[in-house]
Amino acid sequence: MTQIFIENNELDITEGLSNQITYAIDDLNNLDSKSTSFSKTIVLPGTARNNQLLGNIFEFANSNFSSDSTPNVFYNFNASRSAKARIEIDGVQTMKGVLRLLQIIVDGQHIEYEVAIFGELGGFFTSLGAKKLTDLDFSIHNHTYNISNIVDSWDFANLGERYYYALIDYGACSVGTTKHNFYYRAFRPALFVREYIDKIITGAGYTWESDFFNTNFFKRLIVPNNQAKFSVNKNQVLTAQVQDSFNLSSVNDIILQNFIGTFSTGDDQTFTYTSGTNFDGVVNLNVNGFYSINPKPKPSGIGPAVPSGQVFGTFAIYKNGSLFYVDTTNRFGGNDAPSGITNQPYSLTFANIPLTLTTGDTFKIVALQFDATNGKYITGNVNGSIILTTQNPILSPAVLGDEVTMNATIPANILQKDFFASILKMFYLMVTEDKYTDRHLKIEPWVDFYDLNPTSYLDWSSKVDRSQPIKIKPMSEVTARYYSVKYKSDSDYFNDAYKKKYNEGYGDRIYDNMLEFAKDSDTTEVIFSATPLTGYAGEDKVFSGIMKKSNNVEEQVEHNIRILQAKKIEGVSSWSIYDSTTLLTTITDYGYAGHLDDPDAPNADINFGVPKELYFELVSGALSNNLFNAYYSPYMAEITDKDSRLVTCKMYLNSTDIYNLDFGKFIWIDGVLYRISKIKDYTEGELTEVDLLRVIYN
Repeated sequence: MTQIFIENNELDITEGLSNQITYAIDDLNNLDSKSTSFSKTIVLPGTARNNQLLGNIFEFANSNFSSDSTPNVFYNFNASRSAKARIEIDGVQTMKGVLRLLQIIVDGQHIEYEVAIFGELGGFFTSLGAKKLTDLDFSIHNHTYNISNIVDSWDFANLGERYYYALIDYGACSVGTTKHNFYYRAFRPALFVREYIDKIITGAGYTWESDFFNTNFFKRLIVPNNQAKFSVNKNQVLTAQVQDSFNLSSVNDIILQNFIGTFSTGDDQTFTYTSGTNFDGVVNLNVNGFYSINPKPKPSGIGPAVPSGQVFGTFAIYKNGSLFYVDTTNRFGGNDAPSGITNQPYSLTFANIPLTLTTGDTFKIVALQFDATNGKYITGNVNGSIILTTQNPILSPAVLGDEVTMNATIPANILQKDFFASILKMFYLMVTEDKYTDRHLKIEPWVDFYDLNPTSYLDWSSKVDRSQPIKIKPMSEVTARYYSVKYKSDSDYFNDAYKKKYNEGYGDRIYDNMLEFAKDSDTTEVIFSATPLTGYAGEDKVFSGIMKKSNNVEEQVEHNIRILQAKKIEGVSSWSIYDSTTLLTTITDYGYAGHLDDPDAPNADINFGVPKELYFELVSGALSNNLFNAYYSPYMAEITDKDSRLVTCKMYLNSTDIYNLDFGKFIWIDGVLYRISKIKDYTEGELTEVDLLRVIYN
């Protein structure tokens, strides 16, 4: 007897229901996919019980309030959400997962529901929906952006959680051109991949187990910040140093140096507001320096010296090219002695000047002269600072002392399901559902997935129906010749230079199995981009480089999401971290992050293939232990072996076989060992088609 349950409530089914279920672990024809068990469409009768369990959804005027925190059944039923479901045959569970309502058919008084049941992996991806990485909560890791937190984070390289500040050359962040000392802006907080995975799975209402996720190798994987400038939500949206000399015989634009904020500039004088959030705040300008009052030049030998008079100077704000603010009371200069005034100090403060900006608006600070008489003018210099603040926080470049809200550092617009799927692809991970625990995923690499203990092998020789045709296909007939596993292309300087030179992505791998009769290509691509490592002459620090560069001028840019290995490297030449000209610390270690586990003696590489060129000098170690060789190569060797076979046959399987189904166990048939690939359209009491892959290398 077949029974179907939704949220532990039994549904009424049609007598003699033939329920066909397909069980699958992976698609041999497409490495870019992960499969789950699923049923064919099941038609349920519109009985009073079924109507009630499905919230009387057949009624045209039906409307109800539903809660995601309570079982998806009865009045709370929501067709846009999956409902926990299972199928039992004679009391033996043959499938569990989620039920999805596909269609309602109303024919007069007759009602039918078309539903399908999907394995828990399918339900898991459905639960993720359109959730993004930024929907995850990392607030537990909020902290202050300071040098001690930067340096202390290097001790947590193998933790798998918390945050990590890697030395990454984002461009224009090294002191000078030697790449020896760096400004603190070269350090941005990264989060660990393992914690991303945990929050994605548990946030969808699932639990997990994985020996692989608990290895030190996986725990040290991080996702660095990918903004053009590391930004946090704060009220202070621009700070800059004011520094210039000026001549007030005409309007003089003031240079703003070392600016940090949501602005862009091509000349350090006119600044364009770049934030997508309107600025409604105030400007505070503090300026000081020395000035002199001088006569204007006159033709030599003509007339007496220019008599004394009055001349005043001040500063103003221009917005979109027009004068926006000037305060005539905050000015310097005045009555002039005949011999002139030289090197007189001044100090002015313009406080809380209201200012609004929308994206694309420009502003600049200028020095102005007015009330000038008798041909006098002012020369001098200006120092000080300008600060723009707003009442409502705006995402703005971070400075030391800012509070780092970790969720603001997460790469934007990345779907959780795409992130999770890319991790599965990188390490060729197999995902199965625990038969005993609801919503519990087991995740391991293909190379570790199978039980190699011979006592666990199952002999299914007697289950094969010899009267039915048995199909045996060499793998060359069902797979591609060229397998490409690669990272997503990005246009930063080093990735772009490598692709132009070699016509392939840095760290990609194309595998040619040399099978004569296979012509097609199969591509597996992850959402991450590769990150070349860089080194410089005379320097013993190796670090990832992500920047734009033109005519040796470096630029920080938005870039695609990356994934790197973290490690604290000790014993390097003494180097320093600066805040402008202020020395913050001098140390002999650094927080490394790159595609190699150790840039000095690598043993593990998260590139798919060995790069044709390195941008640093490799001292020792091996580059061969990359993702393809470690996680894909054993599988490729098996399916492309001359003795490899995909066998399709009809078998007599019962509900106990299905209940005990374990894709990680090898199957004996006539003395030959196989891996189960797929069980198609299982129906109790009927023959079932089974795909089996011959084991060559166990």
